[in-house]
Amino acid sequence: MNVLVYVSDALRVDHLGCYGARFLNTRTIDGLAAGGVRFDQAISAAPWTAPSMTSMVTGLYPHHHGYLHWDAELDPTTETLFRAFGAHGYEVGTWVFDRTFLFRDLPEANVLGTSETLDGAIGWLRANREQPFLLFFHSWATHMPYFVQHAERKDWRAAKEEVIAGIQADSASALEATREAYRQAVERQSEELVASLLGELDSLGLRESTAIAFLSDHGESWGERFADKSKVAGVYHMHGATLHDEIVRVPLILAAPGLEAGVVTHQVRSVDLVPTLLELAGLPAGDMDGESLLSVDGDRPAVIAGTDRGALSALAVRQPPWKLILEVETGEEEAYQLETDPRERISRPADVPPELRALVFSELESAERRELTEEEEATVAKRLSDLGYL
Repeated sequence: MNVLVYVSDALRVDHLGCYGARFLNTRTIDGLAAGGVRFDQAISAAPWTAPSMTSMVTGLYPHHHGYLHWDAELDPTTETLFRAFGAHGYEVGTWVFDRTFLFRDLPEANVLGTSETLDGAIGWLRANREQPFLLFFHSWATHMPYFVQHAERKDWRAAKEEVIAGIQADSASALEATREAYRQAVERQSEELVASLLGELDSLGLRESTAIAFLSDHGESWGERFADKSKVAGVYHMHGATLHDEIVRVPLILAAPGLEAGVVTHQVRSVDLVPTLLELAGLPAGDMDGESLLSVDGDRPAVIAGTDRGALSALAVRQPPWKLILEVETGEEEAYQLETDPRERISRPADVPPELRALVFSELESAERRELTEEEEATVAKRLSDLGYL
């Protein structure tokens, strides 16, 4: 069985028709969900790309794999999705938003180029159609700023600064313009990029022998959590700074030969992706935080790691109907009863079930934590600035 993983960066669940969105055209993604399994409550392991994507391809939580910033080093003994499939005869090809960031230290990922167009991935598909393959495609089409290629650095930074300035000014018209650009980007992702890639699978006769996973690494916000909009200083404050559901609840769709279509309403996690794909391909899985999605019999507790300039800053446990967030340095807690307060407006830490608090402290004890040197902190800050996060 072949495997295609398509990650739409910063895609919110409430902007897909199959998750209830209205007035958007996401028919291709909706059709993929209708023919596969849609997971209604899928939770990312982190609120931004570097730790989240690393969790997605290792099956480990960020506080276990330790990849909390772009210049972190992943333990070379850590199993990855790419290495597991490559070791069993699969051709592996990966396309990312920028080769100097994502998976740059994972040679087994075989990063072949940018995902700003489909040309490389489609050419690779045609060349490898006769052998089992793993194609991993990470698209920034839904990442702010929209409709400006990351490679066009001057235009990209100017567009990003324009969006941030609109949020800081608390301008209703600027916010609506940004959200409309986002809606258009979501439609382009679905009806141009995903549609073209799936169409190529069809034309090559590969659709019926390919498992397809569509998901996001995190969601997006536009300053809603900040009473003082001037504090929205960069992309970090749109995703990365908080662990609320608009950021950590993500779309997850799985379609594969022989997999019965349906909707799973129980909570699952992005760390469950690796063991799922390995099981679908009949390959062994080692020790991971994730579990296969082929058999879900209840809500799985989801652990979410927040970071700040390369350090672990917060840990959350989401176990319906509760979410508990712990600030690592101060010990301050936030807790939300998601059934009665789905927008997470009223914090009730005194009412949180004690087993959630026990779990979050247990996870904190298991965390890989290392103090950064001043030089490392400066490097982290520069890399984040290069991406507009600071």
